Amino acid sequence: MRQEAHKRIIWACSWNPFGHEFATGSRDKTVKIWAVENASTIKQLMTLPSFKSSVTALSWVGLGRQSNHGFLAVGMESGLIELWSLSCERSDNGNLMVPNATCVVQFDPFLCHASPVSRLTWRPSEKIPDSKVIQLASCGADHCVRVFNIDFL
Repeated sequence: MRQEAHKRIIWACSWNPFGHEFATGSRDKTVKIWAVENASTIKQLMTLPSFKSSVTALSWVGLGRQSNHGFLAVGMESGLIELWSLSCERSDNGNLMVPNATCVVQFDPFLCHASPVSRLTWRPSEKIPDSKVIQLASCGADHCVRVFNIDFL
């Protein structure tokens, strides 16, 4: 069975730091989650609900190695940023189950960029041990850099 990839150019991708999954974001306004099953097999796990604007930046941060849980920051051509909670769990026999994905934050448009988000990146969490606050940096075509403190309490 052939899996359908994106309908338009892929502008962003990001690996799950705790697993064998990665996300791709496209001009077709979608984010797809994929899994590398072995050296020659890649399987599409899910597609997030369609966004209002093309996806131009992605960054995945892991928060729980045991539960394979993390957050995916999604930057858009409109300048907006959303934060999605993702859990990619495995069944008892080791097969990857369909991930659980929930939009947890839509950043205030007045705090976002005035033009496309060019890049997103998380500050490595091991640099701030025992902290429930992690930082997300974004840069945009508006020549601005934004740094957000995200509280995971």
